[in-house]
Amino acid sequence: MDMDEPAWPLIDDFFRQLAVGRKPETVRRYQRVRHRLLTFLDTGDMTLGLGSHPAVLLEAERQFHETGGFWTLFGPDELVMCLPSFLHESWWPEGAGEARTQISVVGRLLTHLSRKRVLDWSIVRCAYWEAEAAVVQARRDLAQRPPGPGGVHQLPSRFRQEPGPQW
Repeated sequence: MDMDEPAWPLIDDFFRQLAVGRKPETVRRYQRVRHRLLTFLDTGDMTLGLGSHPAVLLEAERQFHETGGFWTLFGPDELVMCLPSFLHESWWPEGAGEARTQISVVGRLLTHLSRKRVLDWSIVRCAYWEAEAAVVQARRDLAQRPPGPGGVHQLPSRFRQEPGPQW
């Protein structure tokens, strides 16, 4: 991974700006989203976003570099193409609050990339719209997700009073 590549400062600056004026708990959530995003870019299947040939090329690059293979080959345009896969439920954290933060951050990242004028709109226009639609759909899916382990509505077992033996 070469930290001087243009994509790294772009991501780092985005998360730095996002954290300005936020509570420490919120900043830690943003850091966890950043970590999941980088893990996704280093390990995730990018076939849906990039197509089969670029995805195979990425897999080959990952064999040489554990981290940063995505940024070695691709840039912000390809990131936009892959973000809908990052919004899939399989990449959500367990807690609803954390998942909501991840979805929100992706929406803000799309806006940030657009405002920074780093996207080639002739290439990425449709993918950008698809990514925006994926944010909306992820919000709907999260709202319909039944509470489960780690969900907001589930009381941890240590706080539940289980009935004792009946005599």
